[in-house]
Amino acid sequence: MSPRFDRMVDAVEIVEAGTPTAAAGNGRGPRRNLLTQETVLMTVLAQDPLVHGADGPVRARIPVPAERLQGGPRGHRFAVVDRSARPVALHVRDPWVYRDRWSGVDPAELSRDRGFRGQNVYAVAAHTLALVEQHLGRPVPWHSGAPQLRLLPQALMEANAYYSRRDGAVLFGWVTPLGTRPVLYTALSYDVIAHEVTHAVLDGLRPRYAEPGLPDQLAFHEALADLVALLSVFTLDGVAECLLEPVAGRVHLDRAGTRAQALMDTPLTRLAEQVGSHRRPAAGDDDPPGLRASGLLRPGTAWQRKAEFDEPHRRSEVLVAAVLHTLVAMWAGRLEPLAVDDDGALDSGRVAEEGVKSARHLLGMLLRALDYLPPVDLEFADVVDAVLTADTRLAPEDDHGYRTALRKSFARFGIRPPRHRILDEDGVAAPAPTGPAHALGIRYEHLNLAALRTSPEEVYSFLWNNAETLEVDVAYPTRVERVLGSTRVGPDGLVVTEILADYTQTLRTTAGELPPGITAPAGMAKDEVVELWGGGVLVFDQFGRFRLHQRQPLLDADRQNRRLQYLSTHGGHGTERWGATGAQPFALLHGAAPT
Repeated sequence: MSPRFDRMVDAVEIVEAGTPTAAAGNGRGPRRNLLTQETVLMTVLAQDPLVHGADGPVRARIPVPAERLQGGPRGHRFAVVDRSARPVALHVRDPWVYRDRWSGVDPAELSRDRGFRGQNVYAVAAHTLALVEQHLGRPVPWHSGAPQLRLLPQALMEANAYYSRRDGAVLFGWVTPLGTRPVLYTALSYDVIAHEVTHAVLDGLRPRYAEPGLPDQLAFHEALADLVALLSVFTLDGVAECLLEPVAGRVHLDRAGTRAQALMDTPLTRLAEQVGSHRRPAAGDDDPPGLRASGLLRPGTAWQRKAEFDEPHRRSEVLVAAVLHTLVAMWAGRLEPLAVDDDGALDSGRVAEEGVKSARHLLGMLLRALDYLPPVDLEFADVVDAVLTADTRLAPEDDHGYRTALRKSFARFGIRPPRHRILDEDGVAAPAPTGPAHALGIRYEHLNLAALRTSPEEVYSFLWNNAETLEVDVAYPTRVERVLGSTRVGPDGLVVTEILADYTQTLRTTAGELPPGITAPAGMAKDEVVELWGGGVLVFDQFGRFRLHQRQPLLDADRQNRRLQYLSTHGGHGTERWGATGAQPFALLHGAAPT
């Protein structure tokens, strides 16, 4: 990134705004919504600029956490930096007062307004982060440790965008008009913004997912970013119904195959149409619009034998497809009780409402599972395991069968939960291995339970005292990375407060001295340095009592052999290619394909 972007913009521009006591519906003052905090409504493009509704590009007014805003716009978590223009100000006189200047502007005019582009990128980013934090039950740290993530709306002259770990920023590209193609600003695409901010979120939560590992690890980065972009659209008022393309408030879903197929064939399952048109100029009429349309991937296991699925973006489509197939199946099932007109039409508002319920529930399941994922060497099977475990603990009954549907959908792609590595004291997520609950023999002697809720040193003491029961060999270097609190509210109102502690283990050795059962790939020199990783997540209740242990064993020979073979085959052994210290793993990742 150019040095000209290295400094923050300090100037503040003052513009007109409303009053903090304005009515909730007018967008001028704070209001409450599902994010359970004070918010204001900001106008954004709610889809890619190429996706149009009846009145042009689809726009929406989305809830954004209310806070003190400076020019940029700049809040305490995001700072929009555009050195080639005056900082955009969304307030007047009082930085706590916001008014939406673009709520009544013709959608076709919005893309030409540089000020709107600043609001658009800020609002979508802030809304995305708020969704994640709502479901995790706590603030999310950025990898850099800085309080703000920078958003650069015109940083690259290309049809691309990427999250930069080194710069603590998301860099958005733009392309000048060419022939019949209009100007492209990736900072106007809801899909691209939500996708890239999700990369930054996951890098803050699971920083080792950018390091050398199995192919599923980087693919999960891409898959989660795609899924947050796709499913979060359902949280925007009126957008789902608009994208169903209703006629006089009615929609037909039975004219081409099943209802699930019809729902899959909507813009709601496609990503970044405008960027896709620039990246694939020779696409045929039968090609689906968009950068990716993962829902069109058919279930099966053939992908596991195809080399093309070693590439992270392509591999990520498997995970995205499994979730989208779950979504449309649940959505179509919810439509069964609805009344149908003589011509087979359904009320578009009710159809959209059922889709919103399904998408929001699945999004919550995915985001809550992030804390239950192993901190290193992630595989798709671990994702299923974590989603089912996290949801079971928060919603034990699963009244609508989401877990069953998700499990079946993933199984159709050959992805099944592993032999349960989770040690569960409660017996909720997995049967307690030694009998009834509280039968694991966990020892709390010489522990400060209050300190256990905040101190990595105290959690390590717990690990040390219970190493045999937890099946962790602390003879290997073991580090408790962080200890975090979380309070979640389930769909049925169940409140679960937990303390989560991540730990990692590492073994640095040579190819000639690997532990028994772990074999160096053919051709690897015996003196070549090899790093093996393991780790897990310890979950305690609010009183400091142990409840659950998600394990990724350091000496899992099967996983370590597959990892070494994959890294050797793809030139990623050591730490050169996939996540070197000081490198730009996401820039490299997006060099082959945008977002």
